[in-house]
Formats: sequence, structure tokens, C-alpha cells
Amino acid sequence: MIGPTADDPLALLAGYSFPVHLINSGEQSVASIGTPLQALRALFGDGRVIHARGCDIITERRAGAPVFPGDVSLDTMSDANRDELISRDTGHIAAAVDAAWQAGVAIVFVGDLAGLFQSGTVGEGSDTDSLDLPGVQQALLNAVVDSGTPTVVVMTGGRPYNLGGLEDRIAVQIMAFAPGERGGEALADLLAGRANFSGRLPLSVPKSAGAVPYTYNHRLKSAGTPVAFHFGCRYPFGFGLSYTQFRYGSLAVAQREVPIGDGTIELSFTVENLGPREGTEVVQIYVRDRLASSARPVRELKAFTRVPLAAGDSAQVRVRIPVDMLNFTDGRGERIVEPGDFDLMVGSSSRDIHLNDTVSVTGQAVRTLEREWRMVSEVEVLS
Repeated sequence: MIGPTADDPLALLAGYSFPVHLINSGEQSVASIGTPLQALRALFGDGRVIHARGCDIITERRAGAPVFPGDVSLDTMSDANRDELISRDTGHIAAAVDAAWQAGVAIVFVGDLAGLFQSGTVGEGSDTDSLDLPGVQQALLNAVVDSGTPTVVVMTGGRPYNLGGLEDRIAVQIMAFAPGERGGEALADLLAGRANFSGRLPLSVPKSAGAVPYTYNHRLKSAGTPVAFHFGCRYPFGFGLSYTQFRYGSLAVAQREVPIGDGTIELSFTVENLGPREGTEVVQIYVRDRLASSARPVRELKAFTRVPLAAGDSAQVRVRIPVDMLNFTDGRGERIVEPGDFDLMVGSSSRDIHLNDTVSVTGQAVRTLEREWRMVSEVEVLS
């Protein structure tokens, strides 16, 4: 286990948790927090887990961040002060590479540390203009991957980072965000295979800071305008893998036409676990308005659910989406639903669409929604 966040209890916490809020790493404040290193050693034994920190993110964590912008002098806004906070020391990377050479698998923990107004690298007042890992973490990761040992990257923190092009060379990447005081145990169970991954990304991970903000439900530019190759996302909203694989099939739509007044789109499909062990698939149903009076998103999530399946098992999923949920806000500030064709997309992420169909919302006129409109879809899983 390598990296500055493998044995740091504060790395598991978000910005407004009490110990992080005060930058208080005293023994009492973190007594209930088990780190990933402690958890994996508890599972495998001390003798089977080698630890090398490799580098620090922050040279010295200090409390006393300014509370109001007016409390900040111009001197503290210089690059020199920023460099003083972030560690640039590469002197421990060689020891981390030695540890990787001795191991069958290198698990590298990287990310950021929450803290107010640049007492950390992420959080209120701790913004960034880059998707690069803070400090020398990229140099550490480069050296470990170059060692040839299969490398698993676990990223904790409040924002996604890129890995400097190493995404295609590592074995696994895990985005853990801020998993909390029991997060170390949860990560150990997942890494050891005692539990299966079923988390899905609640955001898209952009390829470039220049593409931010990048959202899955964006609108297209004018027809024919190419998208810059460095824009878009590497890992889309809703994405996530597990220790098994799933197959979708048998899509059926109950009605090809649904009335604009009180109609409900009903569809069903099957999900099968093809792998050797149990797993939970997160099915996602997206909708696209083909033609509207205002530019509409390329797709919008309208329903989702978890489908737990034993190895070899399958289940039928039934979905009901009220027509009201196809609404958008017009120039008057009113929520409206327009008649027309809508694409239905069933997938395992906003990019990985496995089943498609189309329904028509019928009616003579645009409908302005009443104050009490149906805003909840229904998803039922049948064994």
C-alpha cells in the first residue's frame, strides 16, 4: 500500500466534518476512524501488507484559515505561499518503488485533503484550475506504474482528477470520494473481494479542465460542429464496474402512443448476471426529446434502480414514467410538456446504452403543468 492517503484518517473525511474543519488530527478526534491500511492489515495480516507513504500532499496541516475574504492579505495570495502548503518533496518515491517491486499488487492511494480556504486542497475556498493530482502524487504514480507491478489506484477526496494518461496502464481505478469514518473498512472489503462493487458515478469525469463544467445532460452545439478531442469525459455519469458482468435484453414498450394529459410511459426489460459471482447492477433509464421548441439535453435520467442478482440469475425490470416528467421550462417560466417523439434509452451509464426504443406523446397542444404534477417514476424488479 502506497500513497499519502493510505494511512491518513483525515483523508476519508469531507470539509465540514469536525476534525477537518479545525484541522485537528489529534488522537482523540480520529480515534473512531480506521484507515485503509489498518483495515487491510486486519484482513491479511501485518506481514503481508507493505506500506510506503511515497509523498505528502501537504507539508504541514495547520488550523487558522481565514473565515472571510477580507481577512486575507494580498501577501498570502502569492504563488510562494501556495507552494509552501503543497509538498514538492520527491525524496520518498524511491522507497515506494522498492515496496512495489516486493509486492504482487501495488495499491496506490491518491487524492486531496479537505480544508477551508486553502488549509487543504479541496473544499470551501480551496478551488483548483487543474485536474492534475496535487503536489507530486503524479510523479509517485508514474514511478510505481513503471515498476511493472500491477497497480490499483484508489482516489479519495472531493473532486475527480486525471491520472496523467495512466488510465490505460493501471489495473483498476476506484473513485471513493470522501467515504467517511468507516470508509477504510468498506474499501478493504471491496479490494479483498469480500464485497462487490455497485457504486456508480454521480458526475462525469472530464478529460480536461477546459471542458468544465461537463455534464451528461448537456445540449449539443449547432448541427455539424465537431467536438474537440480533448473535451468530453473519460468516465461518464452513471458509470461503474464490478466483479461480474450483466446482459440486458427483451425490451418491451406497453404503448407506442401515450396521451399528453395523463399518460404514463411503461416499459420492461431483463437483466442477467453472466459472471461467476453475485453482483448488483444499477439500471438507468434515459429519455431524449427529439424535437422541441427549445434546445433539449442529449439525454436525461428519468428512472434507475439497483438489481441484485446471484451468479447466473436474471430479473425482469418494469418502469413507469409519467408524461409530466418530460417537461421543461419555457420562456414564460412555466413548466410545459410538448407532444412529439421521445427516445427511450436503457443502460448501465449515460454512455453505455444497451436497449433503445421510441414513444410518441400525443395531443393537439402544448400542456402547461398544474401546480401538483407527477414528478416520480416507478421501477419494480421481478425475480
